[in-house]
Amino acid sequence: GAPPPPAAATPSAPQPPELVSTPARYDAAYLSNPEPPYPPAARVRGEVGTVRLRVRVGADGRPEAVELAQSSGYAQLDRAAENTVRLQWRFVPAQRGGSPVADMVIVPIAFRLQ
Repeated sequence: GAPPPPAAATPSAPQPPELVSTPARYDAAYLSNPEPPYPPAARVRGEVGTVRLRVRVGADGRPEAVELAQSSGYAQLDRAAENTVRLQWRFVPAQRGGSPVADMVIVPIAFRLQ
């Protein structure tokens, strides 16, 4: 058998395989992340607002760092949200090339009086 003909012009450097990335998630139903408790004094004063937290999610899905990205305008609401996410929440870690990796995600938490 004759050797196969040389391949048509190929790029000089091989291209890396496409790495599919997915961001970290906090909203998957099975995570059962609890809502932060509404601070009673804030409820009495009618304080409402949305806290945005910047969370560094580890490859294991645990929050490694939680910081305030945008205040609700009320320190008590901000603290309640931060403590609950830091201590009780779990995340679906980000994926890169099929492997879990650490990533940042913004988590909005709304406090509304019912």
